[in-house]
Amino acid sequence: MAAHDIPDTPEIRATMDASQAEGMKSLGLASSTVEKWEDGYRAAKAADSTFEWWYFDCQFDDGSTLVVTFSNKPHTDPSGPLTPTVLAIRQLPDGTRQHLEPTFPAEQFSASTEQCDVSIGKNTVRGDLDTYEMHLELDDLTADVTITRAAPSWRPGAGINYFDSARDHYLAWVVPVPYGTVSATITENGSTSTLTGSAYHDHNWGNHLMGSFLDHWYWGRAHVGDYTIVYVRMTTKGFMGFGEINIPTFYLAKGETLITDDLLPLRLVTSGDVPGPGHQTYPTRMEWTWHSDRGSISMTATNPKLIESLDMAVPRHGFSKLVHAAEHPMYYDFNADLELDIALDDLTDHVVGRTLYEKMMFR
Repeated sequence: MAAHDIPDTPEIRATMDASQAEGMKSLGLASSTVEKWEDGYRAAKAADSTFEWWYFDCQFDDGSTLVVTFSNKPHTDPSGPLTPTVLAIRQLPDGTRQHLEPTFPAEQFSASTEQCDVSIGKNTVRGDLDTYEMHLELDDLTADVTITRAAPSWRPGAGINYFDSARDHYLAWVVPVPYGTVSATITENGSTSTLTGSAYHDHNWGNHLMGSFLDHWYWGRAHVGDYTIVYVRMTTKGFMGFGEINIPTFYLAKGETLITDDLLPLRLVTSGDVPGPGHQTYPTRMEWTWHSDRGSISMTATNPKLIESLDMAVPRHGFSKLVHAAEHPMYYDFNADLELDIALDDLTDHVVGRTLYEKMMFR
């Protein structure tokens, strides 16, 4: 059975507003304005049951990229021991890729609760929402990276989704840098490059296996013309095929001005599915639409180029292995063409560019 979109009705909005208000209270959030402590170590008091990661994505003007994630433990084992890792994926303009993901002793991890200030071995990142400084030393790759925010820091409401009636199981999210500029000095294979470009940074934490309540998601970001966009659709799992729900999230800013982060009007239609690695498929066309009494926004992503595919299978044993034998959890990462049309009562525009997005599949 197909998943259901959340109806955009006054009753649903009132229910969601009440839930977000409760979430903000539980997380100690005072307003919609993101504060620098929100990019600190949110799992500090519950590290024995919570995964957490800080994600940084740099797109350089020479066509190369650098993706870095600082993690306290794998998201596939939230109740496991502290197992800090630094993931670095470096791709050169000719497509050459280096994937590094070393694990460090627990005692080599530290993180502040007051702001983003994370150390794993000799790898560090520190920032205050406006500016971030990162240092990497991984095998033959070293890097010093400076990111400067150029769009409003943001979280969707409380930035937390609960996936059980007791509100015990959750996934939380804040986006300190929806878009920023980046400068970096990177040394690899004995050669040093000085690079500039654009960057994105978000921060996630949760306390339950995501595949236990999510079927799949699409997440993407773009900066086209003067516009910064973050778009998401998570599809939940349902019992015996019932109750699957599409949960959207949307952010559109022009420069330092937020145009909208009203999520309920966002809808997605996909088409042109083709086979991908790991017995999964992906669409070659995504049409995102947003309609309200303010007007409409549409985004069309086409011509996706698969730049990353990862097998996300969790080791299973005994009866659990038999139950989940048909599952092939996979992560796909894409770069695609993006066309953005804005037809609001106070803004009309049409721009084209590129978008980076992912499809995460849990079964």
